[in-house]
Amino acid sequence: MTIHHITEQCGPFRLGRHVEHDPRSLDYAHGVLPQSAIKTVEWTRRIPILDQGDLGSCTGNAGTGVLGTDSAGRTASTTVTISAAGAAASHGLFTAGVHALDETFAVALYSLATILDGVSGQYPPTDTGSTGLGVAKALKSLGLASGYTHAFLFAALNSALQTGPVLIGIPWLTSMFDTATDGRILVDRSSGIAGGHELELSKYDASTGEYWVPNSWNTSWGSAGWGYFTAADLAWLLSQQGDVTVPALTAAPTPTPTPADPDLAMALAARSWLNAKGL
Repeated sequence: MTIHHITEQCGPFRLGRHVEHDPRSLDYAHGVLPQSAIKTVEWTRRIPILDQGDLGSCTGNAGTGVLGTDSAGRTASTTVTISAAGAAASHGLFTAGVHALDETFAVALYSLATILDGVSGQYPPTDTGSTGLGVAKALKSLGLASGYTHAFLFAALNSALQTGPVLIGIPWLTSMFDTATDGRILVDRSSGIAGGHELELSKYDASTGEYWVPNSWNTSWGSAGWGYFTAADLAWLLSQQGDVTVPALTAAPTPTPTPADPDLAMALAARSWLNAKGL
């Protein structure tokens, strides 16, 4: 079932997330850990807060944020490397090589998501908006994720956060364009839906029940670009046609060091030969 939310602008802030619930996703439900295993987590983000400006590219921005944030067994960077195979699957939007995780990358990722999602139209030329499922497909097609699962239960969301950041797609209420002074996103259920928004969720405080998100509206929004939901507010938003997508990001390849001089090169070659001989 696919439900379209209108991409809207409210002052300087742009939305762009659509609902796309594929029944096949039920076969890829994220598991639930025992409650005793749920701890406070704060996955380090290695890239700055992005700014989608007038474009409804929140899905691409959220996906870029996840790539630039640490996860279990993976230290993120400010760049990613796309292989020749990934570039070939990118519909001409990416070349093979190293790409900075910046707004240009986020827009290209959004464009690829609009090709792969279930929403009619693609960017460019039309700023259609996209879906969490679409951007997860884009990450996989580029070889930056081996796959993805879906957290259908709030307990599954908490479990997924134990191993890394996730993508959340939620309705955005008119009140949520503002935050309290401490960064709490103001969820007034009577304020009306302004549209849909996709966000990276990377911090969870188990003692306070706070879920922190870096937004894609520059640092002028929230607390230097960050805001948090209470557990009750986030649970309610996800119950309103929300979704949680958990990409299984691939670790960056370990670069082979380049010897600084010929003698070192010969020594490394000799060591490699001895290792191969079991000596």
